[in-house]
Amino acid sequence: MDREKVAVIAPGALAATSGKHRPVERVLERMIPHAAEQLHIRIFGIADGHLPSQGWIGSVPFYRLPGGRNYLESLLRHLRKWRPDTVDVHGRPMLACQLKGRLPLSRVLLTMPSAPVFSPSCHPKACTPHVLESVDGLIVNSERAKVELLTHFPSLLTPVWVNLPGANLEDHVPRWTPDGERQRRHRLAELGWSDRKIILLAGCLPSIGEENRIVSALSDVLNRMPEAMLMFLASDVPNSPRAIHELTAYFPERIVRLPAAPTCTLADGYLLGDCLVLLPGDETTSMLTRLEAMAAGVPTLDASDSPVVEFAADGLLAGGPDASLMDRIVLLLQDEEVSQVLGRAGREIVRRHYRWEHVADRWVNIVRAGNAEAKTPTASRRSIKN
Repeated sequence: MDREKVAVIAPGALAATSGKHRPVERVLERMIPHAAEQLHIRIFGIADGHLPSQGWIGSVPFYRLPGGRNYLESLLRHLRKWRPDTVDVHGRPMLACQLKGRLPLSRVLLTMPSAPVFSPSCHPKACTPHVLESVDGLIVNSERAKVELLTHFPSLLTPVWVNLPGANLEDHVPRWTPDGERQRRHRLAELGWSDRKIILLAGCLPSIGEENRIVSALSDVLNRMPEAMLMFLASDVPNSPRAIHELTAYFPERIVRLPAAPTCTLADGYLLGDCLVLLPGDETTSMLTRLEAMAAGVPTLDASDSPVVEFAADGLLAGGPDASLMDRIVLLLQDEEVSQVLGRAGREIVRRHYRWEHVADRWVNIVRAGNAEAKTPTASRRSIKN
């Protein structure tokens, strides 16, 4: 039997191959080669004037079409000639709506890469009930994003699926292995941090109330544990300059950014970290960071007040849901046994459920579920999720 044809519409030029590694591009770059074993896939994006008009992700062709006013018509010419069964549009609601209206024989899915795009205040024209109802299905990358979507649009009938991103276990050496501990000690000695406890931070602080709560917890940890340091897993300080700058001024030697040295990589950050605290921020980046940290055996904490649990390991933290953020961080820094149990549990969860092969399989199942739903007109659209 012929494999289903699936056209993936990327949000840009797919510059991951040139080293820029945007989160959405990383997901496509890692997932698509595995999915191509089960589906016939072509990827379409926008030319940027620097990369060639055609490239490859494994065995999958990638076409970069000229942007601007002629992009839609150029894309339609390609799609009408190829006749895909399914079109999966990433992060462009209006484009998905336009394609659905012009390609009545294809199912059109809309993959929303980040929860904030669901806010009508951010996208008043693009993200509306009319647009979201026009497509055949929505894919989000976390349970939190799904909850936020359905909160903004409680009457939405379009089916919603969750497909979390993945991680490669092979990219990381857990610090609680002999080799990992040896590498970690060596890097800490190089950086002059041999006696330090390192708290990794990823994300940003979006609101004044949330910002004050999280910064206060981090400040309390630094006051309570003189050996503790904060390391941001980004080249720039998050978008909360006053609070972070005040904290940095108070603890000038104990707040650093990655890379802290020219040779320090993201893998080094995971190896150095005693725990990861995820600040609120872009959902795609946050989920990738969390899964990479779990693959590296780093216990993770969510700094937000969200009650949504993404992974079984979230429920393993001693202290229970009522423990403060400061108490949970201190626990992981002080109790090596708890930290290692959580690190091992996170890595095992990735091994069983969140390798890129798993991500590809879930996406293939979503595509096939959508096609099966199309053949069953009486099916309840809202009942088919996840």
